[in-house]
Amino acid sequence: MELTGAMVEEGFAALDPDSVGQMMWHIGKAVITAAVILMMMLGLAVFKRPKSVRLGKAGSGVSLHVWVTLLLPNAVMHACGGLLIVAAPQYIVSAGMGGAGSAGLVAGSFGLGLVVANLVAFKLGSVLHPWLMCIVAAATGLMGVGGLVLGGVLTAPPPLRLYGLAGAAGLVGFAQSLHVVARTFYQAEEVGDGQAFVSGWVSASNIVGIAAAAFVTSFVDCTVYTNLGFLCGGGFLLYAGLILLLTCRRALQGREMQKLESESEASTPPPGLCMEEKDLEAGICGQAAPQGPLQVSPSPAVPTLPTAPASSQNSSRLSWISWQFAKVCFLIFTMAIAREAQKFLIPLIGAENEISTSFVGNVAFMSQMESLVAAPLGGLLMECLGILPLVLVSVLLSAVGIQVLCMPGMGFYVQGASLLGLACGLSAGAAIALSILHAPKERSKSFMNGCRFFNSSADVVIPLLVGSLASSSGVLVAGSTLTLSMLASVCIALFSFELQLILPDSSSQDVRVPSLDFVIPLKAMGPFTRTVLEGIFTHYAPRQIYIVCRQEARNSVAQAMVEWSLPRGKVSFVDEESYFQKTLNFSREDLKKAWKGTKSPRDFGWWWQQLLKLGAGQCIEGISENFCVWDADLIVLEPWPLTNPSSTQSATQCYVAPLQEKYLSDRHQEAYDSSTRHILKMEPTQPRKGGTWIAHHMVFNKGVLRQMLDLIETNLVDTEGAAGEPAEPWPLKILKIAESFERVSEYVLYGTFASQGSHLRAHPYEAYGARGLRLYGREEALAKGRECNEFLIDLLNAESKPLTGYSYQRVAGEVAPLHLTHLQMEHV
Repeated sequence: MELTGAMVEEGFAALDPDSVGQMMWHIGKAVITAAVILMMMLGLAVFKRPKSVRLGKAGSGVSLHVWVTLLLPNAVMHACGGLLIVAAPQYIVSAGMGGAGSAGLVAGSFGLGLVVANLVAFKLGSVLHPWLMCIVAAATGLMGVGGLVLGGVLTAPPPLRLYGLAGAAGLVGFAQSLHVVARTFYQAEEVGDGQAFVSGWVSASNIVGIAAAAFVTSFVDCTVYTNLGFLCGGGFLLYAGLILLLTCRRALQGREMQKLESESEASTPPPGLCMEEKDLEAGICGQAAPQGPLQVSPSPAVPTLPTAPASSQNSSRLSWISWQFAKVCFLIFTMAIAREAQKFLIPLIGAENEISTSFVGNVAFMSQMESLVAAPLGGLLMECLGILPLVLVSVLLSAVGIQVLCMPGMGFYVQGASLLGLACGLSAGAAIALSILHAPKERSKSFMNGCRFFNSSADVVIPLLVGSLASSSGVLVAGSTLTLSMLASVCIALFSFELQLILPDSSSQDVRVPSLDFVIPLKAMGPFTRTVLEGIFTHYAPRQIYIVCRQEARNSVAQAMVEWSLPRGKVSFVDEESYFQKTLNFSREDLKKAWKGTKSPRDFGWWWQQLLKLGAGQCIEGISENFCVWDADLIVLEPWPLTNPSSTQSATQCYVAPLQEKYLSDRHQEAYDSSTRHILKMEPTQPRKGGTWIAHHMVFNKGVLRQMLDLIETNLVDTEGAAGEPAEPWPLKILKIAESFERVSEYVLYGTFASQGSHLRAHPYEAYGARGLRLYGREEALAKGRECNEFLIDLLNAESKPLTGYSYQRVAGEVAPLHLTHLQMEHV
């Protein structure tokens, strides 16, 4: 049976669209339906609870500064663009400059600006920092609105005003698209885990900006040319001010951090000792030429990263174009169809069926508000269920929503708009997350900008196709065509994407230790301090990290942490100067005076940091029963379990991963073994499945550690003091053996003692230790014949030098081709 226009009109008219009661009834039913769908999906996510997903981590580790930088300027920029797009049709009609055709010209100009900005960004992204791209965007937007204000002041004739409005729309569209590209680059750099979650909130801020623009137009007369220009201009000035404020604040923090670093420089070590760090860059790069015999030494070993075959410059520039890029762009374009249908079909169907503008406005508002609510929830669901499954579900919902929207009847119209808003919100952040997560490490900006180009192209192509179909064959045919194309897209995606890309990996081991504390002794902050801390929280999500350091290091870290992706309130500082004051009543200086390490090749600081680790159970108030001491130069890349949650024993079984296959020499091993025999009166042990106990981390049990320290106090006889005086505490006794022994290892001591029972076990060395990399500064690498860190430093500094340290995501991405379990930046 053929559906005639009269039947459609009759179906709408029968429901009296001017009735407020009817309107609220239909909108209420649609909202309830959308809420039920959302609750079902959230229930599925809670029920599934995949181990590989860190629900608590998603977004919570992103610093407040990064959140503000991502959301606030983004909302302001979209408010500027939304203001022009929302108010332009009203102005065109009221000024008698034309009708729908003129409004379409302005909208098309805006879309053209979006596409051109993406083409320009291929070049700008490679030469400008994201914040400079934002400044260019603000300047371009101000140029556009300047034409609006000038046209209003000079009272230009209507045709010129129309062209001026179209030109302004193009420049504002250019500015908005350039901002989105810069924001995506910034998000890729600053956000590690939880990209989908953050993308959901960023997309929600888009809607907030557009809604704010619509709200402003409700009480400001935007049919006045100068009003529209001044509003947009004020928005761009606010945007530029926010960008400058946020970037200047960050630059000042970086400069202050470097100043503190230079003030806390250590003195030059004696020959033969390890090189101390000099400043944020020089201490790791070792750019100074080696002196003396080092000038003729062979070049230090450099790990080899997999490289592509030599090719022309043009082919390398297009190396990011791949089958993976085509699949990601296909999904992004499919989602854009739904987004454009939400913006274009709802008012078009309302106009075709002569529904009152107030009713259409309320339905459109309902649809946008559902997208606003669904966007952050969609980000959470993508973290739980995977990005691709949610994208496919949202595309199916969009197909159903479009078809229902085009069916005759007011109830279908409202319900279709509701489903479409829900679907668009659920996948709102997917385009950003897909482009970031699938971007190759080389030419990643080009990949992300290419994805954005296809996303912007939909703003131009889809309205033209839908408009031509609707005008020639009717709205129902246009909607059905979109529905069929989206259903076909789902089928293609199911066959194109591998199964493991669709389903989250539920077989990965959960190594999180939410009840475990970490302790990190830190001499001074370096460029990889951020990397170490973000890596620990990314993989282990501990209860707390205690950084034991001096006041200078604390100030440096506390200022820089504002930029880091760490959960708030999860990092505490412990003053090392008064570390033993409360429990043993002596300070660092008291111990230093008692140290007489004439035979030890190590200075007092090397012995002191071992005492800090052994004293954590006594000196850090409220520390967990089991805690992990972690060296400040160890970066975890493929995490290993630290506890055995399935252990049937009453006490938690702790695990350590041996990261060192053997001692540096037989002399070193004998030095460690002899001191261990003397201190514990036990035969030193080694992990049963290879490696040594010097693993640069250790999981301690407070009770077992207390027993070992009591044993040390008993075994080591006081060397001074009269009879009847209190026995010397264990730190003092350990320091005094430096007169007789070259080396002592806190890890060998505890590994030997705790492995006698069932408290401590070691992973096989081959499982995690064999795939590690230990890098040294150039001078030390030359002297010892070890791998040099210059190759990694050059990669990390290829685009820009860090102000507050290298992010974990950046470092992990650069060394990903090496498939490492850990990376140790020696003496950084």
